[in-house]
Amino acid sequence: MASFEERPEGDDLEERRQVTVLFADIVDYTAIALRADPEDLRALLQRYYALVRHEIEVAGGIVAEYLADGVVAHFGIPQALQDAADRAVQAAVGIVSQAKEIDAQGHSLAVRVGLATGFVVAEYHGRTSKITGACGVLAARLQAAAEPDSVYLSDLTRRLLRRETNVHFVGDLSLKGFAKPQPTWRLTMGEAGMADMEAFPFVGRVAELRKLAAVWSRVVRTGRASPFHVLSGSPGIGKSRIVREHLTRCPAHQPKIVLAASERQRATALYPVVEWLRHDDRVAQTGEGMDYLRALLEPGAAADLLARETPSAIRQGTFDALAGAFRRIAQRMPIQVVAEDLQWMDHSSQMLIARLCADLSDCPIQWLGTCRTEFKDQFGEIRARIVSVAELNPPECHALLANCSDAINPDLAAKIIARSEGVPLFLEHLLRELKDGLIFGPDAVPETLVGALTAWIDRTGPARRVAQCASVIGSRSSIPLLAHLMEVVPGDVTEDVERLCRAEILHRDGDALLSFRHDLIREAAYGSLLRARRASLHRRVAKFLMAGDAHGNDKVMAEIAYHFEAAGDYAMAAHHRHRIGRLAVALGAFTEGETQLRRALDLLVKAGEGDTEATRQRTTILIDLAANLMQTRGFTDREVIETYKKSLSLLKTLDRIEGDSLAIFWGIFTYQVLMGRIKEAATTVARMETVLQGMPEKDRPGEHTLAVLGTRNGIQFYSGRFRAQLATLEKIRTCYDFKRDAPLAAKYGMDLFATAHAFAPHSAAITGQFALARHLITEADAYQMRLDVPLMLPYIHIWGAVALGYLGDFDQALARMQRGVALADHQGAAFWSATGRMWHAVIEFDAAGTPAIRAKMEQALDVQKAMGVGIGIPYWSAKLAAAYAVDGHDRQAQRLIAAAMTGSPGTMEGAWRAERQRLCGFVHECAGRADEARHFYKLAAQTARMQDAVLWETRARRAMVRLKHGDDTGDPRLAMLSAGIVQSNVEDASLQFLPSLR
Repeated sequence: MASFEERPEGDDLEERRQVTVLFADIVDYTAIALRADPEDLRALLQRYYALVRHEIEVAGGIVAEYLADGVVAHFGIPQALQDAADRAVQAAVGIVSQAKEIDAQGHSLAVRVGLATGFVVAEYHGRTSKITGACGVLAARLQAAAEPDSVYLSDLTRRLLRRETNVHFVGDLSLKGFAKPQPTWRLTMGEAGMADMEAFPFVGRVAELRKLAAVWSRVVRTGRASPFHVLSGSPGIGKSRIVREHLTRCPAHQPKIVLAASERQRATALYPVVEWLRHDDRVAQTGEGMDYLRALLEPGAAADLLARETPSAIRQGTFDALAGAFRRIAQRMPIQVVAEDLQWMDHSSQMLIARLCADLSDCPIQWLGTCRTEFKDQFGEIRARIVSVAELNPPECHALLANCSDAINPDLAAKIIARSEGVPLFLEHLLRELKDGLIFGPDAVPETLVGALTAWIDRTGPARRVAQCASVIGSRSSIPLLAHLMEVVPGDVTEDVERLCRAEILHRDGDALLSFRHDLIREAAYGSLLRARRASLHRRVAKFLMAGDAHGNDKVMAEIAYHFEAAGDYAMAAHHRHRIGRLAVALGAFTEGETQLRRALDLLVKAGEGDTEATRQRTTILIDLAANLMQTRGFTDREVIETYKKSLSLLKTLDRIEGDSLAIFWGIFTYQVLMGRIKEAATTVARMETVLQGMPEKDRPGEHTLAVLGTRNGIQFYSGRFRAQLATLEKIRTCYDFKRDAPLAAKYGMDLFATAHAFAPHSAAITGQFALARHLITEADAYQMRLDVPLMLPYIHIWGAVALGYLGDFDQALARMQRGVALADHQGAAFWSATGRMWHAVIEFDAAGTPAIRAKMEQALDVQKAMGVGIGIPYWSAKLAAAYAVDGHDRQAQRLIAAAMTGSPGTMEGAWRAERQRLCGFVHECAGRADEARHFYKLAAQTARMQDAVLWETRARRAMVRLKHGDDTGDPRLAMLSAGIVQSNVEDASLQFLPSLR
């Protein structure tokens, strides 16, 4: 882009300027022309010309001449280009590589290119470009000297390159017409990277490079992944420079993968991965799992995926797809993966890297990372090996000084080295100032790095204003955004940008983006702004981004939120943090979601607004946070219920206990049930039904009806109304729409249908419908496969296993329970892991009837009590009492059975009440107290009969008959119940197990 002074007037140009010339020529063209038919030759040349023109114009150049098989192009006409040399290299690479696809009489067309830069008299009229100067001749001579399929560069062109380009010195070539040999460089065809910031030679770091080289050699030799090596050190110490030097010395045969974190995106899920995917064409967007990768890149694709799958399924699918993509790339040939700035890496990216390191251990990958010193012990699940990077020692500093400067006063050299304290960034800056004549004696050496950087920026004059604006935008900026901030047209900031690039304060990342050479330079520029000016600039950036792509993705929203917060507009910042949090939770990134939601709440407090809209916003955030906490903390965590209660109290202040409240009541109900507070839970269900009935029937969303039916379903089971629970499940089945309602799992913390369905096998078994119970377990498994919510799997497995235990199918029950516990452990779901272990011990006791299981039962029960779970403790205590009774420990058995019969404080659990009464009778029977045993057996039979709990009543009556007669005969009611069970389950295998008395 031209600076203000360099912009030509009208269409004509006649002036002195620096230009890079490209000269491309077909290898062995004469032989091709002699052998080819003229029409075929013309077709070949037309295709060749089209290719060359396309590559040149895409790179920003202009075709000046066609000379039979030769093409001449100019870069820097009609507009001056700061990166003309880089653009010419880009075009040359495209020409040489693409020409190979042109068929030249059965062979691939070969091309050679020469590039040269120099001052010329440039003329431009309309679309015609002409130059007068030596660099055009030099480009032609370099082309003639070049080997087939190669690019030769002049020395000045090579020195002007700002991108990381691999070139090798060919030698000083004697070229026709030139009195002196010309230094010539050859371009290594391949990847062109980011801007080359290595203005100073690399010194020292021998141990670090030797270690990294040995690791890479082992990866290549064995075909297996390396451990994750992380270079840790303070800012400016040279961590990234060491990685770049290692990659230069030990290059892979395919481009590296760089996952670069960002300070402002540390709570944006998978930000480094998304940025990598945007620029790496090795990851195909078709095939298995690619829907998940497209969802990371395209908001529309993400919305489509959310309509079909639940958050946990999306997260699992995304990780699987990424693991597959990494594996496919690594299987081509060994590769290096670099995770930059781990101190700013989001939680999901850390989890992904940990998984990739574990899953891809059989792939040839060298894992590398960089981080600041204070982060070296905070890698989460990543198992990292730290490579500490220290300051350069005095001999290394002297070596760098000797490489960069002629003879220097020893006192001045000592002062520079001492002041730098071995920090490469500071030392390089001091050497730059020395070279520019700004340090002429020991007293002129800056005291601190910050002072040096500030002075560095100040010396750019008016351009410092651009640097300050760029520092507000962030690590990367663009000319249009800078112009918007400064309220000028883009052309008016171009000259200042070029000046900053020449001063190596900024550098270009391609054509569109600008970056600071180092974060410390950006911080120095930012620190020079007054607070009021900062706030004003941040607000302008936020509004600029909102006008562009405010709804695009969480990355853009995070930038907007950051800038509004920095501007002091906390309400707007909270609004965007809330949106990011919702999106993160929807995609299964619960940790990032919690971080964003809590930040949104903090921002609302800082906003200090108490109007209706702010209260409604806070209420919604609290609801979303509570649902998220269910996943990260567990259903019975105290903060879950407190968060729901806060949101409900806020709704009351708005006098809006309507549909919005049902998700809150659902969360409160879940907590109350699991804590064993069935009476309170029943009250909550009644309140939900009242809210629903108060809404016009035509305005009731299906979600609200399902929420009410789901809580009614749960309270019916735990109250012992088993047949009513089965009937309610059928109503839920009728209302539930998979496409519409499955995504609600993120909002409610569980799937509304699967949760209700999990109770049904219990109710069926307890009411004597064994065949139906088995059918419902199979149906639950099939539905879970369709739902594909990993978070629900432990729940479904454990509850299904309990139902199988009721049926006496102990082998299947124990195997299924073990799978459920293993899944819970894998997910870190402590609640379901502990619950599964408790039930596993109970089923083991039912299966074996031996007191050997007692210790396991007691340990599991202690864990449940420590977690504060109330709902199952009375029943499990009764089971443990039975185990003590079998072993003759009557005192302990009586203590436990008394606690079981009293129940947990505030509970009215009815699902296992008859069983607790029967087990109380069993304890008395074991101790020889026949009358007490008979009383509790009779009480259990009566309770079970009122509940229509056929299984519980059968067990109680069998115990009564056995106590009286010593066998199972003599009770007409028992005979009727047994016959009923047989009649309704004729084809069910459960009949062979009719459950034991324990």
